Amino acid sequence: MGRQGGLRSELMQTERFRVLVNDRCLRNPRTGVGHYVAELLDRVPRGHPDIELLPFYQTYLARGSSTSCQPISSRRDRPVGRRPPWWLRRTALGLYQALFRTVGRIKRCQLYHEPNHIPAPWSGPTVTTVHDLSVLRHPEWHPADRVRWYEKDFMAALPRSNHFITVSTFSKQEMLDLLPVSEERITVIPLGVRSIFHPRPPGGVRAWLTSQDLPHDYLLYAGTIEPRKNVGGLLAAYARCPQAMRRRTPLLIAGGSGWGAESVARMIDRHQIEQNVRVLGYVDDDALAHLYAGAQAMIWPTLYEGFGLPPLEAMASGTPVITSHVSSLPEVVGEAAVLVDPHDVNELCQAMCRVLEDHDWAESLRVKGLARSERFCWSRCASEHAAVYRQLAAD
Repeated sequence: MGRQGGLRSELMQTERFRVLVNDRCLRNPRTGVGHYVAELLDRVPRGHPDIELLPFYQTYLARGSSTSCQPISSRRDRPVGRRPPWWLRRTALGLYQALFRTVGRIKRCQLYHEPNHIPAPWSGPTVTTVHDLSVLRHPEWHPADRVRWYEKDFMAALPRSNHFITVSTFSKQEMLDLLPVSEERITVIPLGVRSIFHPRPPGGVRAWLTSQDLPHDYLLYAGTIEPRKNVGGLLAAYARCPQAMRRRTPLLIAGGSGWGAESVARMIDRHQIEQNVRVLGYVDDDALAHLYAGAQAMIWPTLYEGFGLPPLEAMASGTPVITSHVSSLPEVVGEAAVLVDPHDVNELCQAMCRVLEDHDWAESLRVKGLARSERFCWSRCASEHAAVYRQLAAD
C-alpha cells in the first residue's frame, strides 16, 4: 500500500464518520426488519467507536410511548382495516424523504443506509439492505398497490445504491436472477439471535403460561399472518392430526395480522378446529420468549423467506422446529430442524404427530437446534455491517 493509501487507512481508523439510517420501520410493532434495525443501532456504535449511526425517525419524529402489559388472554389483535389511499401515502412519504435528506445534509452524514429495500434520493454513498424479493417473485401474495410500488419505485431506485446487503445466499441469488445488479455489489450478512431467546426453567415457563391462561402443552406458530407464511396449510395439516392429539396439544398462533389475515378465521371454522386453535395476535418479546421456550414444537411451513428469524429464535430457545425445505430455510436451520414440503399437508401432519410422540427424536432436535443457533450472532452481523460502511466511506 502506498503512502497515500496508508494515510487514508489511518484516518479511517481514527476519525469518526456518521451514517444516516432510515429507521422508519421502528414506528410500528417490530417484526423481522424492525429487530434488524434495532440491533444495528445498538451494536454498531458500541462495538465500533469510529462509526456514529444517526437514526432519523427515532431522533426527530418519534414520540415516547409505552404499551401497557396485559395478559395475552385479554388482548385482541388490531384489525387490518382499510389502508389509506395510495396518493396520501405517497405524499406523506415524499415529505418524509425531503426532511430526511435535509437533516442528513445538516448533520453532515457521509453515508446513508436504507435497511428496507427502497432508498430515498441521496447525494452521497448509499447502501441498501434487500431482505427478500417476494413482491417481485410472487406478487399474488401482496396487495396490488405494494406490487405497483415495487415494480416502479424499487426498480427505479436500484441505481441509487452503491452497494447492497442481503441476509442469505438465497436472497443474493434472487437478486442476481431478478435485478440488474452485479455480484460484486452484494454482500451477504446473516442475521442473529437476540439474547432474550434461550432455554428457560420449565417451572418458570409453566407459571407464566398459567398466568396468561394458556395451556402447558401446545404447538406454536409465530410470525405475521399473511399469505406467504402458509398459515392455511398449517391449519389444514393440523386438522388432519388425530382428534385426541389436538385436544391434548392445541395450536397457538402468535403474530400480527398482515394483508390477507382475515381468511384465517374462516379456515379455522371450515376445518372445525376452533376448539383446538387460539389466535393470540401480536405478542411482545417477553411473551414470545416464553411461548418459544414452552412449546412442544415450533411449526413454520412458510412458502418463501429471505432469512427466517422465528425458526432460529425457537431453536435458540431449546424448541424442536418443523419448517419448509424451500427458499432460505435450509440455509438457516441446516440439519437441526425437520424440513418438509410446505405444499404437502400429509407430510406436515406426520411431522407434527411424530414430534409429539417420539420424545427421543424431539430431544435430538432440541440439542441440534441449540448448537445450530449459536452460529448466528448479532455482534458479528454488526461488525460485518461496519466493514461495509468503512469500505464505502473510504471509496
